[in-house]
Amino acid sequence: MEQTKRLFFIYNPCSGRGQLRTKLFEILQVFSEAGYEMGIHPTRASRDAVEQIRSLPDGYDLVVCSGGDGTLNEVISGIMELKKTPALGYIPAGSTNDYAASLRLPKQVEKAARLAVEGKACPSDVGKFGEDRYFVYIAGFGAFTEVS
Repeated sequence: MEQTKRLFFIYNPCSGRGQLRTKLFEILQVFSEAGYEMGIHPTRASRDAVEQIRSLPDGYDLVVCSGGDGTLNEVISGIMELKKTPALGYIPAGSTNDYAASLRLPKQVEKAARLAVEGKACPSDVGKFGEDRYFVYIAGFGAFTEVS
């Protein structure tokens, strides 16, 4: 008997001017065809993704997030608080998506969803500021710092 694969999909419905909403069915179809049982959560406020992932029960093999760089950062911050870290997939859907571009992730959400469930995992460095501030791409601090 094959063990059920579990995926938690967290997305920011406001990222990229809300265009992700029209692609949700296609994304979920990709996950379903790959044989995943899914948990799904749209973020509702700042830091919601951190709290949702931090309180995620054990047993998820894969977390896939969709949104912009900020959503990804929140999800990573939550994952770093878990005892057992699941693999992470990213479907870029923000306005800029600098980190996704640096990884050469597809801009088309269906292709990015397919890569999240079929692609090969690769390790990534995660930096930390203070007690609970994580980053993977860029960090800025100071009185007059502005980071795009």
